[in-house]
Amino acid sequence: MTTPEHSTTWRDARYDMPVSRQLERYDKLAAQDASARARVELVARGIYDPARHGAEDRPPLTAAEHIELLALAESIARTVRHPANIHHALLAGVTWAEIAHAIDSDEATVRRDYQQWADDQHDLHRQYPHLGMTADEYAAATARAHLPSRAPEAGHSGTHS
Repeated sequence: MTTPEHSTTWRDARYDMPVSRQLERYDKLAAQDASARARVELVARGIYDPARHGAEDRPPLTAAEHIELLALAESIARTVRHPANIHHALLAGVTWAEIAHAIDSDEATVRRDYQQWADDQHDLHRQYPHLGMTADEYAAATARAHLPSRAPEAGHSGTHS
């Protein structure tokens, strides 16, 4: 896998590769970091045994790799935490209470963030008519954001694991 020397921002990480490759690269860097830190800890405790723990070199991450790890983590988080996921859940009948519980937030915050996302989508559509939310979609999303809380519907038990 060819990756850049390092990504300086989450935007660089986002555009350099798809999220599946970002996850692979993040896992590789995180494992390298954990391995190097574990070796340092074992040596510091005086219990490092090359026969048991491996004699291979475990270099710590470089500063550039730490920056890349941070950028990848942010890019992955922003990608998988996309507000459209809440929109699709609402369209599927998930309640505000269920959404708030699932993302460890409160309804007011989730509704506010959803409304901001809808506002942004409508603004996007006004600038680029083939993107974002149409006026009708925006009106429906705004109405949805202000609906009173309701009990979970059939098929939505309200329990979460």
